[in-house]
Amino acid sequence: MRQVLYLFLFGIPSILYSQQDFGLKVVKELCSKEYCGRGYVNDGHVKAANYINKRFEEFGLSKFNNNYFQYFNIQANTFPDSVSLYVEENKLETGIDYLISSVSGSAKGAFNLRFINRNNIIQFLEDLQNNNVQFDENAYVLDDAGIQDNDTLQLFRNLGRFIAQKSPVFKINDSKFTWTVGKEQVPFPIVEIKSKTLPKSTKKVSLNIHNVFKSNIKTQNLIAYVEGKKKNKFIVISAHYDHLGQMGHDVYFPGANDNASGVAMLLYMAKYFSENQPKYSIVFMAFGAEEAGILGSKYYVEHPLFPLKDIRFVVNCDIMGTGDQGVTVVNGTVHKKEFKKLAVLNLENKYVEKVQVRGRASNSDHYWFSQRQIPAVFIYTMGGITAYHDVFDKSETLPLTDFSDLSKLLIGFIKSF
Repeated sequence: MRQVLYLFLFGIPSILYSQQDFGLKVVKELCSKEYCGRGYVNDGHVKAANYINKRFEEFGLSKFNNNYFQYFNIQANTFPDSVSLYVEENKLETGIDYLISSVSGSAKGAFNLRFINRNNIIQFLEDLQNNNVQFDENAYVLDDAGIQDNDTLQLFRNLGRFIAQKSPVFKINDSKFTWTVGKEQVPFPIVEIKSKTLPKSTKKVSLNIHNVFKSNIKTQNLIAYVEGKKKNKFIVISAHYDHLGQMGHDVYFPGANDNASGVAMLLYMAKYFSENQPKYSIVFMAFGAEEAGILGSKYYVEHPLFPLKDIRFVVNCDIMGTGDQGVTVVNGTVHKKEFKKLAVLNLENKYVEKVQVRGRASNSDHYWFSQRQIPAVFIYTMGGITAYHDVFDKSETLPLTDFSDLSKLLIGFIKSF
């Protein structure tokens, strides 16, 4: 009896941490350099999809139409090779000292700098109107520091796009750098840069930025399911696997919290329910092109593999990597009954710090289901790291400390239907 008790007590930690270990392994894999930021350079998105496909196969999940893949096409602006910037003779660090806008075009060569700020913008606009502005061999620096007026701030933003039709643009940004997927391109680069790395005394910069706009990228969703006792009614668990990709040869965006962590949760749920038959059939949807405008889920609801009316509920997992301060439930104010069920389940079992409610938002893959009147929530974790859409969202700094407890909360919630 003592031996049984010993095994029970000391076996608990291994059970608790098995989910976390599973999640860490998935996040580390998807954030490795091999996957190129899961974007549209070097087929990063395809490599990530193939990894998920193998895991679905490993868990023995069922297929619709004998295939996990659902293909669709998108367009994106990419930076597959050359990205470098020298200020005078100093080479800057991509993603840390500066960030090129995702809609940037190409430019190569040395450029003289012209600074535009609150003191000379009126004069610049007058010169522009009188055709007295020279664009050849010049690059323009927009510095809106000290401007409080919203109309003037908007003018600076619009001016950047206008100048980028004719020459490179630098925009001073002393806040956090945040990147995205560009779905269009302008002729010249737009570069966000820290003021300390581009002093007002700077005369010349050298750029080597090469973009390739891809107008017809074949990408994919991956859809699999576990048949439940009520096989014609479905719970959907979703997560997007794509991220931002690369910026040149050497710099890529790992996307650990956003959203390798969500994929890890989806795959753990797939493994769990493949071993524990659920009441309702559960569909696992790994969406592509979320970062390009939540396009994978949009394509899915327009081309469903089974009737949308048969979906009982959607749980979308996006940013699952922290949890120090609990979780937030988008659409919780819309689906009050289900939110209360989740909150009470957490209160009774003390899985995470708190379950916070939020209203509607079009910020992840739940959105298109909601637009079709399908009950859907988006759950994300709070607290911990602040890295987001930058080069610092790495697996090494994402410990998934609440992953195990959060997985239990989600399993309990799904079983409550």
